[in-house]
Amino acid sequence: MTGPLTGLHVVELAKEISGSYAAKLFVDLGAEVTKIEPPAGDPLRRWGPFPGGVPDPERSGLFHYLNAGKRGAALNLAQSDDVAAAHELIAAAHVLIEDFAPGTLDRWTLGPGDLGRLNPDLVLLRISAFGQSGPWRRRPATPLTAQAASGWISARDPDRPPVQVGARISEYVAGAYGALGVLTALRMPPADRVREVDVAQVEALLSTLPYPMLMAQRMRSLGLPANLRSAPMLGVVRAADGWVGINCLTGQHWLDVCAMLGLPEYGEHQIAIMMGGPERDEFFGKAEPLLARQTVAEIVELAQALRIPAAPVNDGATVLGCPQYAERGFFVPSGGPGWSFRRPGPAFRFSKTPVAQPGPAPHHGVGTRPDPWNTVARSLNTAEGPLPFSGLKVLDLTTFWAGAYLTCYLGAFGADIVKIESIQRPDGHRYSGAFAYEGDDWYERSPIWQGTNLNKRDLTLDLTSPRGLDIARRLAADADVVVENFSPRVVEQFGLDYDALASLNPDVIAVRMPGYGLQGPWRDYVGWALNFEQTSGMSAATGYPDGPPCNPQGPADPIVGVHAAVALLAALEHRHRTGEGQLIEIAQIEVAACVAAEPVIEYSMTGVVPPRRGNRQRGYLQGVYPTADDGWVALSLPDDGQLDHDVFDELVTAWTRTQTAESVVKTVQIQGIPAERVITGDRMYDHDLIGGQLDARGYYEEFVHPITGPSRYPGWPFRITPGPARHHRAAPPTLGQHNDEVLAGLGFSAGEVASLRAERIIGERPLNA
Repeated sequence: MTGPLTGLHVVELAKEISGSYAAKLFVDLGAEVTKIEPPAGDPLRRWGPFPGGVPDPERSGLFHYLNAGKRGAALNLAQSDDVAAAHELIAAAHVLIEDFAPGTLDRWTLGPGDLGRLNPDLVLLRISAFGQSGPWRRRPATPLTAQAASGWISARDPDRPPVQVGARISEYVAGAYGALGVLTALRMPPADRVREVDVAQVEALLSTLPYPMLMAQRMRSLGLPANLRSAPMLGVVRAADGWVGINCLTGQHWLDVCAMLGLPEYGEHQIAIMMGGPERDEFFGKAEPLLARQTVAEIVELAQALRIPAAPVNDGATVLGCPQYAERGFFVPSGGPGWSFRRPGPAFRFSKTPVAQPGPAPHHGVGTRPDPWNTVARSLNTAEGPLPFSGLKVLDLTTFWAGAYLTCYLGAFGADIVKIESIQRPDGHRYSGAFAYEGDDWYERSPIWQGTNLNKRDLTLDLTSPRGLDIARRLAADADVVVENFSPRVVEQFGLDYDALASLNPDVIAVRMPGYGLQGPWRDYVGWALNFEQTSGMSAATGYPDGPPCNPQGPADPIVGVHAAVALLAALEHRHRTGEGQLIEIAQIEVAACVAAEPVIEYSMTGVVPPRRGNRQRGYLQGVYPTADDGWVALSLPDDGQLDHDVFDELVTAWTRTQTAESVVKTVQIQGIPAERVITGDRMYDHDLIGGQLDARGYYEEFVHPITGPSRYPGWPFRITPGPARHHRAAPPTLGQHNDEVLAGLGFSAGEVASLRAERIIGERPLNA
């Protein structure tokens, strides 16, 4: 069995999760990866977890998860003979991955100029905290301070410091974007020089939030508090045997929850309860005892029967017994002779190129030399046009965030995206951050929808009508790719599932992104990002040890979109070689579990469910501390075991309380100590904060929307050099903006288009607006 990227040769020089995870995704897709470790071995070998808790660098669970299937070599890049061996390997590779501080490769004669003389066709993936350019490129950082600078640290409890997202989840994100950037760069024609993919970890984290800078700008324009945030309802609550997440996304969900709890009198008070105050305390005072008498399974089953998005808040133990994961066989065995553990399987499933179970992780041996490549080198297909996806036709049947994020990316770099909505049911994401009192065009004003739907043409079609469905099928018959992220029954009831699409277009690639998967007992469950964060273990790993699990607040959606894009680009390569289309299944709870791997690995190895760690992480003395100007700063120092962490927190807090946030960061950064302000959405454009670094790297781009005017939209968290100069190509469309254009392209006359509009099969305003 060969994967879609068989014949792609990758060299990995990585000491962190980000670089190793990027290389892991290539292994899952069939590429051959050689990992070069220093004589002391990858630091992750010493991280663990270990069987029974006994340290053994050959039995580190996290190392094995990230490095299964890779070949190994141990080289001292300070010695000329070992550098020569690395040069020989890289000269025959397609990709080199590194995640060191900027400038490190140059010391080993592996900088871009040196690599260009070795292999001018090489793609070099560089992952660093702030990127290879900009005034902050050499700024010291740790995962905690990167989270602070990107908005990932947020307030959970008014009486305690804001808290990071746990389980090192943030470190996987840049790796996924790195893999996507490499596959995009490989579609570009040779440049007769090394092509660099420069990933900034902070930008990667910022790109996976629901665009708080756009929302803050929007609130400010309405005269509302820029960082006005309401708590998800009901959020994470206690059941009789654990924690459960109940996540109302619509007003109807709220009414149904109130009915389910026997509290219908609160149905008209959703906003007041969400915003806090006496109504909230009164409601929860009645609701919590009712929920505490039922098990997690009972609550989830009843809520889902009412189509309420509810999910268990799984930890490293309960996730293994989750019925949906279990029936789908998602957690797979790993390890070696005499020891084993369970870890997440691949983040994607292919109908024609199944992901093979990888071999063992490489053993570490000082002086181990690189072996010759086992597979015949094969370059990937390049696009026929100026951009990586030029000529690619995509039918976008997505809604909300995860699927739309994928199609926004494809459109940014050349694909023709036709997004389908209807005037009967516009994309529900249009109503996020838009308010009906703003006028007749209020549904066009959502900054969240706009930020995820640039680069597309918008067509409205009533798919419940025969004529509307026939037009959708005509578009599908001519598409290279069809993308959807509804629950499975939605497109199946329209006859737009993969088998139906393949009967129209045998070489189509269908990307289906259901929340829980296409098979399994929960296939028809409803859910959104918070559910997937809860089910996968992301929420259970976030928060304080003595507090409740906390939702990471939405990064699951774009993380899923990035993984789907990686899978799609691999499938396009397979189609180029064989002519075969296929079905790609991206179960969102599985992607979320892939980046929250450590807790389940640790439990399966040790039988221990680790407590939440708040803002702490092994290897550091660190935390989030208050300042004299009512701000917060995140600060990290290496932990040499000489100082008690509680004492450290007391000493740092006593000092930071007397300083402004700016002075704290400036003082410790001069000493080489990583520290950052905890950034909120209203400060992400500020030039004196992260905004200056982002502007220097061209992260934001301004487009003029026909209704809301100019906005600075976030781009993608990497630069490809040489490569596309822009992140986006077009402003987000209005509802049905391209009806006439798209239909004319299908051969419809002006009279036929008018007939479709008269029958409300197409239109430019929602029927209920």
